[in-house]
Amino acid sequence: MDVRPAVDEDLPAIAKIATANDDDAGADPRYVSHLRNNGLFLVAEADGALVGYCGIRRTAEATMLTDLFVDPDRHGGGAGRRLLEVALGGAGERFTFASRDPRAMSLYVRYGMVPRWPLLYLSGPPAGAAALRAERVTLDEAGAAERALTGRDRTADYAYWATTPKATGLVVRDEGKIAATGAAAPDGLFHLVTGDGHDPAATLTAALTTFEAARVRVCLPGPHPALPYLLEARWRIEDLDQYLSTRTDLVSPASVLSPSLA
Repeated sequence: MDVRPAVDEDLPAIAKIATANDDDAGADPRYVSHLRNNGLFLVAEADGALVGYCGIRRTAEATMLTDLFVDPDRHGGGAGRRLLEVALGGAGERFTFASRDPRAMSLYVRYGMVPRWPLLYLSGPPAGAAALRAERVTLDEAGAAERALTGRDRTADYAYWATTPKATGLVVRDEGKIAATGAAAPDGLFHLVTGDGHDPAATLTAALTTFEAARVRVCLPGPHPALPYLLEARWRIEDLDQYLSTRTDLVSPASVLSPSLA
């Protein structure tokens, strides 16, 4: 079995495997291109055909496994293990958001990643009022605000989110100071990071006042402090994944997450 970086000619086969696994991200060439340019996107070949793919991103502290999918007809054939051997070889701390497939979770545990908490996909009505003030800004402005708030440069991610029609950045302020920043589509919050010393439930509530859609989508860690408020406000948990990691503190449970980009 040959494992190599993906090339343009692989996109149709990647999309076919993604569709067979109900993976919307892998079927989107924009997403695959983003990972190829800002991480590593690998494919596995056997008998002259593409049988699986995976993606990783490296941060200052850890390696994130963003994707791992195998042609359903090849499940159990070793493609997933071979992809992980190449993708995670030499990696130190690592984490991923696993599907609910117990076979995938078992494989990730063998690679040192332990289940920590569920990642919840929710939808519900926007907030009518909030204690903090939020405003929509350009994605460039939101990216600059995140650099100032956290020291992390996510310019490439904000550029990727900008490919979604009508996407914007947003900033939440507390007494004039930036408390949180992120990116959003008209009907969903892609990403929201809250600065140290600020209440993540309050910043999320403020961010939700900026939406006009009847229902808004967010992806929230199970321990996020805003979860009880959202459920009380008639939000629904529609799906979930599982966060697994080699160390407990690699991902903040107080953020709104973009599961393939964290």
